[in-house]
Amino acid sequence: MASRLRVLTHLRPTSPRIPRPSSLSPLLLSASPRSSIPLPRPNYFAYPMASITTPPAGKYEWLVIIPDKPGVQDKRLAVRAQHLAGTKPLAESGFIKTGGALLNEKPESEDASKFSFYGSTLVCVASSKEEILELLSKDIYTTSGVWDLDNIQIWPAKFAFRNP
Repeated sequence: MASRLRVLTHLRPTSPRIPRPSSLSPLLLSASPRSSIPLPRPNYFAYPMASITTPPAGKYEWLVIIPDKPGVQDKRLAVRAQHLAGTKPLAESGFIKTGGALLNEKPESEDASKFSFYGSTLVCVASSKEEILELLSKDIYTTSGVWDLDNIQIWPAKFAFRNP
């Protein structure tokens, strides 16, 4: 019982060193000759997190959801390589933080020709919605008629954490 109580008193996340309370029974106090017990910092998350970075002054992060126009799966797949090549400089510049396809359902395989595409999603760093629309209007998915920019959703977002 004493060791069980001792373990529970060591789970407090407020300090890496917890002083021994004087109100504990003599049996518990005699269990440890030290006046305080060093503890590792508590791990509140079971997975590693990357640090949150603040966008540059005047910029904000935006969650972007771009639906595809109906019936454009073959066109999407035909220009996909050009689209991916065009996103590389935008990612390197920091405009695109992450992005990819939105699917209507979980795919059964990794064969993109069998995916049921809804559209695309991006996290962008920009000054305004207009800046995002201007850059996305030049993408091959827009110029070839895949993306439906009339129904795009652009939301300012404040992300609490990131995984590597």
